[in-house]
Amino acid sequence: MLRGRWRTTAAALGRVALVWAASTLTMLVMAGLLPDFRLRSDDGDSITETGLAAAWGAGAFGLLSALVWPLLVRALLLVPALVLGLTVFFLNGSLLLVALDLVPAADGELSPQTAVVVAAAMSAVASATSTALAVRDDEAYRRRLYRLADRRRRRGRRAAGP
Repeated sequence: MLRGRWRTTAAALGRVALVWAASTLTMLVMAGLLPDFRLRSDDGDSITETGLAAAWGAGAFGLLSALVWPLLVRALLLVPALVLGLTVFFLNGSLLLVALDLVPAADGELSPQTAVVVAAAMSAVASATSTALAVRDDEAYRRRLYRLADRRRRRGRRAAGP
């Protein structure tokens, strides 16, 4: 039993590390492609320090997204879907700006419009990477089945009444 938990924990940490690496690589590619986005480190522009700044920025963005988005989704449940669809991009760009401001190693230049594009690209890559990694994960499948069964059980209780 304990061995299975370690294996599950190690697999989850491995997925987090791979998604973080994909987000870091996306940030570096976007910094190279977009003229309005530049990553700089405090000491200079060496590739290692810039890569570390991107890794810290991607990590801060991922952590902020994991902490803030569940709260925002609950708060924005009453907002119409069309407005929410447009708001998501703005909020993701804002989270990226905050994340890069929080990281002391990253001293970059990023306009708000470019932040929206970079955040959308990073979110898409992170989502695709985590989905691809979860395809062969039996635990993710079991969790999904448990959630569906629990949802059906709750609906049955509500339909039966008190």
